Amino acid sequence: MSDMDRSFNATAAHATGDPLRTRNAPQASGTHPPDGVIRVAGYEMGEEIARGGMGVVIAARDLVLKREVAIKTLLPGGTDNLAVVRRFVREARITARLPHPGIPPVYELGELVDGRPFLAMKLIKGRTLAAVLAAREQRPCTESTEDLDLTSFDAPGLIQIFAQVCQAVGFAHALGIMHRDLKPANIMVGAFGEVQVMDWGLARSSSRKDEPEPPPAVDPCSATRGGTGDTHFDEPVEFDLSRIGEAMGTPAYMPPEQAQGAWNRVDLRADVFSLGGILCTILTGKPPYIGASVIEVVKRAQIADLSEAFARLDASSADAELIHLAKWCLAPKAADRPPDAGAVAALVEAYRLGVEERLRSAERQRAVLAAKAKEARKRAATEARERHSLEARSAEQWRLLRLRADAAAAILVVAFAGIGFAWWSDRRELERRAEKLECELRCPAARTPNSN
Repeated sequence: MSDMDRSFNATAAHATGDPLRTRNAPQASGTHPPDGVIRVAGYEMGEEIARGGMGVVIAARDLVLKREVAIKTLLPGGTDNLAVVRRFVREARITARLPHPGIPPVYELGELVDGRPFLAMKLIKGRTLAAVLAAREQRPCTESTEDLDLTSFDAPGLIQIFAQVCQAVGFAHALGIMHRDLKPANIMVGAFGEVQVMDWGLARSSSRKDEPEPPPAVDPCSATRGGTGDTHFDEPVEFDLSRIGEAMGTPAYMPPEQAQGAWNRVDLRADVFSLGGILCTILTGKPPYIGASVIEVVKRAQIADLSEAFARLDASSADAELIHLAKWCLAPKAADRPPDAGAVAALVEAYRLGVEERLRSAERQRAVLAAKAKEARKRAATEARERHSLEARSAEQWRLLRLRADAAAAILVVAFAGIGFAWWSDRRELERRAEKLECELRCPAARTPNSN
């Protein structure tokens, strides 16, 4: 047994009151920091990032590797609950076994001076998918490309995020690890589209599902907190509803076998159901189960009352392939769902490839139509030029005809004028001759004496 195991066993022994095991716990060196102040050797602590009912996450800087990290630990008094401590350690160890770009890596698992466990992990900057979807609900659909074009219910950016979630969970499933609490609030989306599946606190190996769950730590307020079923049960919660079992996780995204507390039937396909719930939320804006109280939501989850969710999916404007996939993943019977997240990832990828092919086909069709339109415009322009040239030639020919006609008319006028002048000249000459002859005929006597 390692020192770390002995240390956490000692913490667990203290929580259960076992003096023999407590004596094996190593003594913390140094003095305790002031109340509320968390100090971790080798790290410079920064601002608090998040705080829940049982834990807190603080930004820090690794002084050795000079990198930003997140320090996650339990709240003061958290070590009093053995189940909480075990689940915290299990989360760290399971996450460390999942070296995938979509799963935040764990750098270190240790213990604070007051005995609380802590883990150092990658610092994730961004927003949860739940926050992205909430912002979408508050913003009308536009043509903006802001937020990876997340403004429509089946926008490519959201489907890309969902595909990355499926790939990360599919990697875990390939190693036999199920998450058991997949929901938009446990998915981080970075500024550049990077996706991280968070909060593996309820994760478990599918090969060890027959082992009993940690004893329930009942929070009397948990059963009535919230109203949509999006409340997360960090521990199993018992409901006095004619023995409905122990629910652990988030009711709005639970498969019926998990909501019934039938842990021997909860396997990788439970995560597939939750993935279908996330896709349903992306496509419709609401999780599979909604109700006035958490208890109502749990009741619906236990009997797989999905009629409202399916009606919302049918009424959505999403592609039929996505609606079919969401319904397939949300099948009430585990045997009717895809076998694991890897299969879902393959289906999403096939859909995306189909969409891309349809887009390429549409682009090719648009290109063909554009080429035809360009050719038609070119042909129309050519015909217009030819028509203009023909009209210009016709006008030129008509002008030449008119010039020729005018010239011919002028020639005729000149000719007629010449003929007229010649006729008039001849006539005048004839008239003079006639007058001369007449004069000669009238005056014969005058010519006779002169002859004698």
